[in-house]
Amino acid sequence: MLVVVVSLTTAGQRTQAASPSPASPAATSSPVPPVPAPATPAPAPVPAPLGAEWTPLIDQGFDTPAALGEFADRYPGWADYDGWNDTTGPGLYDSSRVVTVADGVLTENLHTEDGEALVVSITPVPHVQTYGRYEVRFRADVVPGYHFSWLLWPADNDWTDGEIDFPETGLDPGDWIMGFSHQIGPTPAVNQWAQRFDGSPQNWHTAVIEWRPDSLTFVLDGQSRTTTDPLAIPSVPMYWSMQTEAEEPDASTAGRVQIDYVKAWAYTPEAAGG
Repeated sequence: MLVVVVSLTTAGQRTQAASPSPASPAATSSPVPPVPAPATPAPAPVPAPLGAEWTPLIDQGFDTPAALGEFADRYPGWADYDGWNDTTGPGLYDSSRVVTVADGVLTENLHTEDGEALVVSITPVPHVQTYGRYEVRFRADVVPGYHFSWLLWPADNDWTDGEIDFPETGLDPGDWIMGFSHQIGPTPAVNQWAQRFDGSPQNWHTAVIEWRPDSLTFVLDGQSRTTTDPLAIPSVPMYWSMQTEAEEPDASTAGRVQIDYVKAWAYTPEAAGG
């Protein structure tokens, strides 16, 4: 039986940030929060060897430090959404005021500055391909009013070609880690396949997407779910955008999303004799 629910967001869509109107009331400003030391990632489970169908494409362990304002220069192409408003509107993607890298961990310091909620979309390079395997190790503080949806989005920006979101979670207390694949066709706001996973975002997790021509699999810390529904399996080139966004956060709210590493593989069944 298909799981069909109404999508809460239309991730992947973005709008250029507008200049403030001269008639607007003066914006309030909260101080930039101090950058705390990264939480030490718990050791990841030793993965099983991958089959020959997967060819390594990205292996980023964030070994190059980046102070605030340096991320876009130290990691070229990884902050391509800078300067755009986020999907829901109140947040501004701005790695220069959000992202630091230290001790092998990328930290997104979510906060409000000059009346604007500052967020970021990480765009791993190279990130456009048809089919593939994607892996990220992550955790987050409780940061009410923020969420993230790390997704695969059609390179032609045509939502009817599909959208894959995993992991996706709010950062309010008690939020779940979710996975979605939007319906391919004229009603992409419907999630054709939706999964909820055990585990708090405040702990370290390893999330994997395996996208093949005939199946889509989400794995969280060994919890594996697969669909073979063709309406949930895109077949066009897609890019990886790790969108962390604002909803309606209080101006005093601040906290971290942290990424230990990101990895990706190309799907090469010919290497396995497929």
